[in-house]
Amino acid sequence: MKKLIALTLIAFLSGSAAFAQHQHGNCGNCPHHKQHQAQQAQQPQVNADGIDMVVVKAFPTVKSIKKAAKWTEVYNSNKQLLGYAVYSKPASDGIKGYNGETPVMIALDTKKVILGVYLLPNQETPKFAKRVEDAGFYKNWNGLTIKKALKKEVDAVTGATFTSTAVAKSVHAALEKL
Repeated sequence: MKKLIALTLIAFLSGSAAFAQHQHGNCGNCPHHKQHQAQQAQQPQVNADGIDMVVVKAFPTVKSIKKAAKWTEVYNSNKQLLGYAVYSKPASDGIKGYNGETPVMIALDTKKVILGVYLLPNQETPKFAKRVEDAGFYKNWNGLTIKKALKKEVDAVTGATFTSTAVAKSVHAALEKL
């Protein structure tokens, strides 16, 4: 009986320690949350067809893709070209915001005009990435040709200067390789 009570007490104390460790919520600043964020950042989300969800967001009717040297061609179910997805990596490797790299995907229409810029899974501090998104920063390049986008000067987002500057550099790095 004493052994059962001792084991129960040990289990309770172990559980209490684990609970205490997590009662602060998902702060993102402690080692176990940073490790979880790093693992999530490395795994892109895909749909049932194996297509990156960022591509699906940019091209809702996508059914298939074909990877080429400079971009990924995006097709609908009738095998019509919808446009192109351009990824900043590896050209943007080493471009860091406040806490990490800021890789992007750029969606282009069939005439190679920018439809949108999308932040890919990353290790950037979430609150700064959210500020950049809330400011409409990713829309700065919408409607521009590659040539015009490369010349475009964009202002950094106040309160997220490092992140927005890194995103702009990642966009530029991606477009330079085209």
